[in-house]
Amino acid sequence: MTSASTRRLLAFVSALAVLLLGSLTAGTAHAEAPFHLPTQVVDPAGVLDDAQRIEVAKTVSDLEADQEIAYWVVFVKSFGGLSPQEWTSQTVAQSDFGTRDVVLAIATDEKTSFLQAPLEVDGLTDSEIAAITADDLAPAVQKGQFAQAALSVGSALESAADDDSSSRTGLIATVVIVGVLALAGVALYIRKRRADAEVDESLSLDELGRQPLDELDAWSREVLTGTDRAIATSADELALAVDELGASVAQPFTDAVLDARAALAEAFTARQRIDDGLVADPDEQRRLLVQIITTCSRADTSLDGQVTGFDGLRNLLADPGARLDALTARITELTARVPRTRARLDELIAEHGDDAASIVDNVSLAAEQIQFAEDATAQGRDAAAAGAQGRGSVVGAIRSAEGALEQAAKLLDAVDDADPSSTDDVALPAVIDRVQAVSDYVATRRGVVGAVARTRLSEARRLADTAADLLESNTPGSAETAARASVLADQALAQAQYDVAEWFSSQRADPADGYGDLAPVLTGILVDTVWNDDVHAGGYSHDGRSPASYGGSSSSGRIGVGGRI
Repeated sequence: MTSASTRRLLAFVSALAVLLLGSLTAGTAHAEAPFHLPTQVVDPAGVLDDAQRIEVAKTVSDLEADQEIAYWVVFVKSFGGLSPQEWTSQTVAQSDFGTRDVVLAIATDEKTSFLQAPLEVDGLTDSEIAAITADDLAPAVQKGQFAQAALSVGSALESAADDDSSSRTGLIATVVIVGVLALAGVALYIRKRRADAEVDESLSLDELGRQPLDELDAWSREVLTGTDRAIATSADELALAVDELGASVAQPFTDAVLDARAALAEAFTARQRIDDGLVADPDEQRRLLVQIITTCSRADTSLDGQVTGFDGLRNLLADPGARLDALTARITELTARVPRTRARLDELIAEHGDDAASIVDNVSLAAEQIQFAEDATAQGRDAAAAGAQGRGSVVGAIRSAEGALEQAAKLLDAVDDADPSSTDDVALPAVIDRVQAVSDYVATRRGVVGAVARTRLSEARRLADTAADLLESNTPGSAETAARASVLADQALAQAQYDVAEWFSSQRADPADGYGDLAPVLTGILVDTVWNDDVHAGGYSHDGRSPASYGGSSSSGRIGVGGRI
């Protein structure tokens, strides 16, 4: 039996389960709160007859077999006061979805619907989702042809999907680009992680441009995520250096971060153009993908080049006792804030409900960061007492505690400063607040949020700034731009929440226990030690991860391999 035949058989068996569960769940509810989808066709609204249920289930199974797309269809009578996007996003967050899941939610009494791809499926861009919604979904829903809507969307997804299934199971690449990029002959070091081996390849710029588009696409997302994370970490530690030593002393490092951030913004803009389907020509897509990779690599390399000077500037081994005392005082200060901020959070949730979704677990996550910092500080004191042999652990403990406390403060600030508004409110001040709330969410979960959410957020920031610039000279243009920024911010938050939920599910942790030891990984305080698998003499590691430092993605985890001592 061929692999395609096998997939089709397995998908059909799944469809039988869909039919049984669909029959059991039909006609049992009116307004449905968002819920975990138990199977790929769920009909509590009871709108499908047996023949329609078979047709929809066959569409689901065919799409899974032919394109490896998991198509989820849910019919409810009402979204219960939520917008279609809010209801769908919250259902996605509660469901065990993978990276090739597309969800169609239809509220039959309201005749509204929403189609969501949690992560882009090959060439299925935002613009194509919008076109499918406008051409295939909305007209059928408005006519009350709900089964036909699901069938039409399935057919459109089949047409839009990339047939090359081999690209979906290919290697996952992490790109580490070392050295200064010249106009030609530049060496790009790409570490490809395979299931059975790691192969380091040195590619010239021309060779990079000849790589398959699907690999360039994956690499571009990897470098965007890695560079964005490194810049955020660098900015956080830079703020500590400025507080300690003054802005003038730290100016060269500030300039490096600002330059890297500007370069990254350009790369995100290029990525958004691709995601929006504005670049149809494969050669132009290739050019932009290579541009994203090289732009990020330049930003990353510029930060790596500042590492030695920055480490010397801060010199964490100078009077470690005083640093640890300062950390203890900061722990006491933030611990005292937790009860007040928790009370504030309870008020916000009571008043704003789901509009406060971005901050709902901030206080508990902040408390876990504070506990991690307290543990790290105690370890630092023990290491300092050990003398020279504990130098690496002293540095690692200090950076662990510093990073955790910075993130704890941001988490609490996001609650104390929150002014939640409905996603329907597209007035510029509300949009700016919403973009900031999403920025806070991504920044405090930067260890696991991926490129899609980061790209949408970057574009939302750019459009919010543009809307503010247009406010006096072009009020209608400002309003339209703000509305688009609001949509992108909502998409960024939904995707970021999905990334967090998916990552947490993959850790096989008990949700009742909170994030626990995973908290500093989620917040990006602990990162993989990327130089090699062995901890050098003086290195410091938490289960193979080390505290992140100022620098590019290649050097951020250097404490784990004996750096900074």
